[in-house]
Amino acid sequence: MTKADSPIRITSSTPRITAYRLLATTLRVVRLAALFAWRPGSKEIERRLGVADRLAGCLTDPRAPEWVLLRLGRALIEQYCASFRQMPKRIILDVECGHEAALAVKHGPGSRSLRADSHYTAPEVLDWCRANQIDWVLGLAPNAALRRHVEALEKSTAERFTAAPARGKVRRFAQFYDAAGSRSRVERIIARVEAGPEGTDTRFIVMNLEGGRPKKLYQGLHCARGQAENHIKAWKNHLAADRTSCHEAEANQFRLFLHAGAYWLLWSLRRVMPKRSAWRVMQFDTLRLRLLKLAARVVELKTQIKIHLPSSAPDQAIFAMLLDRLPRLVI
Repeated sequence: MTKADSPIRITSSTPRITAYRLLATTLRVVRLAALFAWRPGSKEIERRLGVADRLAGCLTDPRAPEWVLLRLGRALIEQYCASFRQMPKRIILDVECGHEAALAVKHGPGSRSLRADSHYTAPEVLDWCRANQIDWVLGLAPNAALRRHVEALEKSTAERFTAAPARGKVRRFAQFYDAAGSRSRVERIIARVEAGPEGTDTRFIVMNLEGGRPKKLYQGLHCARGQAENHIKAWKNHLAADRTSCHEAEANQFRLFLHAGAYWLLWSLRRVMPKRSAWRVMQFDTLRLRLLKLAARVVELKTQIKIHLPSSAPDQAIFAMLLDRLPRLVI
């Protein structure tokens, strides 16, 4: 072998190698590694997305290596914020863990809001949100002091349902201001009272938003977190994000980051599907079975990779369309 024929030596830093390994592992979670290899120019797609560069910047910090996970989390949040083509007027974060809440809300663009269940309604949370100019809509556990404000409303709502039960449940709203002994100031509270065959049910939420009708704020803003619960359900059930069986908390957090990357990949894949089609709203587990977990023959040529599907393979048209739209995939 002559000197001209000698192979070129390529060196990469450890953080960059680790970043690519992390990206590959995330892709394998949803079996998308082959998807990025189907088409020439996959390196250009990765370069445009800049995933490896972002992760490499997080994984190297010799001054404070224990902050690697925190930096990785911030990079994922910045990636999310950068995905908006236009600055949104408001970003609402639905909380499942207090630590992630403080991190994500702090880096969100535009107006920032925190929405969560009653077990996050602590004086420390309210004071922190107020100090950082964060709006909040939080559930509030009922107690005797709160019920005294709505005793008359509960009674009249029950009477309305008793007078005309055929019309269905009766739902009414009210607002008042109250302060628990542990809170630093009086807060705005909205009550929802519902009467039906099972009796009367009353729920409370606390917020710092000004203006707005109680009914619209409760049903349009607070109840909308049900859709966020559906996203969490898909993340856990379809991508197995609840498999946090490692003994170390840091390892479990790292696994959550991998599954978060897998979720974003599948969500982006679904977003390039035709509008007003079943593919656009398809569950992730169905999407994987229909498009990703396929039996095929892969032939690797010099300049391209060919995939031969069985003649009886379903969804061949949507498969071809997906390959054409793949460069538009934005993560």
